[in-house]
Amino acid sequence: MIRCQNCSAPLSGFKGACGYCGSYNNVDRDLLMRTPLASGESNLACPGCGGEMRNLDLGKDGDKTLCADQCGICFGLFFPFFKLDVVLNDLARFGFLKDMPRLEDLTRNAPIEANLTYRKCPVCAKIMNRINFGRRSGVVTDQCHGHGIWLDAGELQRLVEWKNAGGKLVDEEYRKQEARSRELREKRVREDLARLRREANRQDPY
Repeated sequence: MIRCQNCSAPLSGFKGACGYCGSYNNVDRDLLMRTPLASGESNLACPGCGGEMRNLDLGKDGDKTLCADQCGICFGLFFPFFKLDVVLNDLARFGFLKDMPRLEDLTRNAPIEANLTYRKCPVCAKIMNRINFGRRSGVVTDQCHGHGIWLDAGELQRLVEWKNAGGKLVDEEYRKQEARSRELREKRVREDLARLRREANRQDPY
């Protein structure tokens, strides 16, 4: 069980904000420390609380440095777009089998936001889209498709749990089913159009 670093109360659902004393907790710190972590200045402001951000060096992605920006107050994380998957692949050690009871438990016990908030991208200041990561992870992320993905404190932990339980496999199967259904619908539309053309040609003597 994760406990508040200020009052030792239990933090439900990996939430970074304590429901008892209201303080923020860097609940993702131990997870991120698995990589050779270093930090530097960031020119971004936190989209969650407006606090100053620090740029974290999370190691390498091929020949490029893998970075994320973390708020020093609420400990939320902003990942460059498409880099969150790289981080999850590194942190999640399992996920080769589907643990459906665990996935259902993660979805059922997902934290509920008391106040729905639409945040601005810290790079372009446009309102970010709220998207359930992996469709069924229970983690609603804030995404700017041009710049990155924002996670509140604790949501990285939940995503690692989701991937370790086979959530990525379930998402990939769901996407394949959607693609097959879309192909069948498009095929039916083409067949219907071809049939209508044939019927129109038969009715037109000229």
